[in-house]
Amino acid sequence: MLRRLPVLKGVDELEGSPIEDQDDWIIDANGFYVATRSFLIRRGYCCANQCRNCPYINWRNSPTWEPLPAEAVHFIEVSPKAVEGARNALAYHEQQVHTGCKSGEELHQTMIAHYRLLLERWVEASG
Repeated sequence: MLRRLPVLKGVDELEGSPIEDQDDWIIDANGFYVATRSFLIRRGYCCANQCRNCPYINWRNSPTWEPLPAEAVHFIEVSPKAVEGARNALAYHEQQVHTGCKSGEELHQTMIAHYRLLLERWVEASG
């Protein structure tokens, strides 16, 4: 069963623009092609492949990761694996707050709000 994932508003403005231009991919030190954050935002959904630059889910638990702003999202279909990833990330940040971890508390609160928003909209869209 697929769930809905928020998408950047204004994606219709991107119609007619090439999806895969030179700025969509970088080549890392190992020679692997890596999708850029801007490409993944334009693509409009989380594929649950744990992309290095995913703007939806912080798969790698990077301290410098930034979620999409709440006002920039709508709904689109995603896999249950993406829903599970968001649930796991939410549980991690909630646990950090509940254990009284003062370092990074603002970050954890921001991430909790982000993942709750995503999951709220996925559940709302699946009904």
